[in-house]
Amino acid sequence: MVALYVGGQKVEWADAEKVLAEAERIELRNAAGKVLGVVPQPLIRDDDPDWVKAITPEAIMEARKGPFLTLEEYRKQTEQQ
Repeated sequence: MVALYVGGQKVEWADAEKVLAEAERIELRNAAGKVLGVVPQPLIRDDDPDWVKAITPEAIMEARKGPFLTLEEYRKQTEQQ
């Protein structure tokens, strides 16, 4: 299991949103406490391309509404264009 650590302190996933907003260092650790990875900060930088900056929580929620295509439907759609 992977745990979230902020500033060296374990954070419960339910509390992550409020804690991450002010975090300086975010780590993912395994059950033994070994650091598996560090999340780069800030997540969005000024030099990021526009398509990265456009991935907002609002854009994600809108995309989740659908419509969704099967792989076969997508292939048919792209062949026609």
